[in-house]
Amino acid sequence: MRRHRHPWCRCHRPKSPIVYPVKENVVFHCTEETVQHVHPSHTTIKHHHVVKNEHVYPHTTSVENSTESVDINKGNTFSPQSRNDVAGAMYPGMKKD
Repeated sequence: MRRHRHPWCRCHRPKSPIVYPVKENVVFHCTEETVQHVHPSHTTIKHHHVVKNEHVYPHTTSVENSTESVDINKGNTFSPQSRNDVAGAMYPGMKKD
């Protein structure tokens, strides 16, 4: 006896596997990296020297004194011209002491 198969019946056919959606496992792996950000700075120290040239004009003053000695002989009784005598002058015939 031959069995009649109906199209809606899958009774005797081999069953295909049922495949479910893939279950995804996520594993996080973290690595760390340090990046240096260099911000350089510089200080310049500048020394400044000022030379002040001071001009001075020293002045000196000197004083010179001169002395002159004049002998005036007045009232000489030995000379006939006593009023006209010149200091240190001798008349003819007079002797020096």
